[in-house]
Amino acid sequence: MTNSLSISADQQKLIANATRIQIIHLLKDEELTAKEVADKLGKTAGTVHYHIQLLFNGGILELVKEQKKGGIIEKYYRSKSTRFELIDEDNTKPSSISTNLLLDDEEKKQFLLELEQLFLRWESQVTNDSDSTKKEYKVFCTFQVNA
Repeated sequence: MTNSLSISADQQKLIANATRIQIIHLLKDEELTAKEVADKLGKTAGTVHYHIQLLFNGGILELVKEQKKGGIIEKYYRSKSTRFELIDEDNTKPSSISTNLLLDDEEKKQFLLELEQLFLRWESQVTNDSDSTKKEYKVFCTFQVNA
């Protein structure tokens, strides 16, 4: 699942949550019930069910199958994608990427180090300025704590 899914601003707001990002990635390779996702994440079934319903109703997850088990209908979900492209009002795709991550201080430090190494790799490439197909882009990343 490498294709990106074009999403609206409302859908972007839906996925701007670390728990929902985790759910999306858990459901990328296998179909699971809300209870199975909750067990894997160590969260309550009610909390995960709430997030799954938002993602499903928002078009980010798909219902793959329903299975009756002891009088209960189990619903199995799968992610439509793990990469998303925001479509603006003019139906164009801006060049941006974002995510929400749950990180401790050491993980944040490691992430920033890897990001810096990526920047350095691209900055150190020598290019011919006379190549008319090239454009200069400003790339920036910010970290903020979501409350």
